[in-house]
Amino acid sequence: MLAMLCALPIASSAHHSTNTNFTQEIISVKGVIERVRFQNPHASVLIKNTDTEGKDVFWLIETNSRTTLQRLGVSLDSLDVGSTIEAIGRKGRRQYTMYLQEITFADGTTFTPTPDRN
Repeated sequence: MLAMLCALPIASSAHHSTNTNFTQEIISVKGVIERVRFQNPHASVLIKNTDTEGKDVFWLIETNSRTTLQRLGVSLDSLDVGSTIEAIGRKGRRQYTMYLQEITFADGTTFTPTPDRN
């Protein structure tokens, strides 16, 4: 019983709020999709951005879990590797990370991981 109680803090810290890893500051980053991961605990998009000095920088853009996205009817199928996008979201506390709010494609169409509930 004592061992179970000692392990409880470890088990209860398995997941985190987005506030732990992301600020409230909204940023946007333009780049090319390098990889899309539709998985748990967070689906993600990796994009390559060229900074002001001409250096390639890779941004990890996280979103909801695969399970949550599927329940909302959201698929990441529209996020094709090689597509040029602009991602908007909450700036990460770690460098080059973001929590996704919306992606705009070169043709002006948008992808939002949380559908409008009007």
